[in-house]
Amino acid sequence: MSANPIGEKFSAPVPQALGAREFMIERLILRDNTRELLRQNGQEEEIENDLITLSECECRMNVYDPTKCKCRACEGHFLLAQFYYDTEQYDKAWRWYSKIQYADLRVSCLLFLLSIAFYQLAVMCFEGEAPKNCTPKDAYQMMLQITSKEKDPHSFLIPYAEFHLGKAFFQGYGVEQSDEKAESWWLLAARDDRHEAVIEAQTALAFFYSRKNTDAYNLNKTLYWHNQASRNGSLESLGAMGAMNLFGIGTDKDINQAIDCLRQASERGNIYAIGLLVYAYYTRKLFTKATDLAKRVSALNDINELSRASCCLPQYICKGIAIASFILGRCLELGHGIKKDSNQAIMMYKK
Repeated sequence: MSANPIGEKFSAPVPQALGAREFMIERLILRDNTRELLRQNGQEEEIENDLITLSECECRMNVYDPTKCKCRACEGHFLLAQFYYDTEQYDKAWRWYSKIQYADLRVSCLLFLLSIAFYQLAVMCFEGEAPKNCTPKDAYQMMLQITSKEKDPHSFLIPYAEFHLGKAFFQGYGVEQSDEKAESWWLLAARDDRHEAVIEAQTALAFFYSRKNTDAYNLNKTLYWHNQASRNGSLESLGAMGAMNLFGIGTDKDINQAIDCLRQASERGNIYAIGLLVYAYYTRKLFTKATDLAKRVSALNDINELSRASCCLPQYICKGIAIASFILGRCLELGHGIKKDSNQAIMMYKK
């Protein structure tokens, strides 16, 4: 084991240097690249061993007390559980999160570990990564329990639970399907008057109101919530705002505003936005820009990985690639911004 254990680096900022919310956000951000980075560096086993050592209490105390216990074992439990969750070892993650859930934490500064552990267990239920005896109804009840803790000092988790409850009612997961209740829970999660809004809830509401042939169909609300979400950093809503401006959906056509939104979304990896940006360049006869961008997009094929990395729906990624491939085919056929090549054009059309 190294002289400067990685486990010590992981434990150092918990919970003193980071607030509970910031710690959670940091872990969610890091999760995207955790496993790949560990594999590239050959450190996955080393980190696991360090964290297992960190989770072993050397003080032999029945109740964890940081004023007396110097080994920070309970934090080690949490970090080990999070490590297993990040690296998709869900059985082990469930086991270690459960240990925290039932721990006797009498020190208020560590209560956030209990709150986050319980939330992560509920998320795993929703994601279908919990033990087989955990049902969709259990997942619903766990999230509902989190929303009832208004006086909890770590109630920052409540809006995230509200977002999941909205998903549960929208999908009929563990409860009877109800658009009305889904909308109600998402509106609670999307509000910013009592907590920081959950951006995913704002984007979900925008798509919820964009469904034609439903009682909820309302393009004004769609535009409003996509605008709110994109301002707060939603990549998906930023691309949607570009599409609405490009085609005049729920607002007046504004090609310049559309290109601005689509360019920003494209730079952040929204494939659907890139496809629409190719289309926008083509309609403005910026053929060289259109073909250069389309060539890069048409070569993409790992839809699932692109979806995971960008947090965008797979079907919209496919649409973006299809639009770019068609425009590239058109340019190849007509020689716009690129040398004519009928055979390549046909290949692009088929794709």
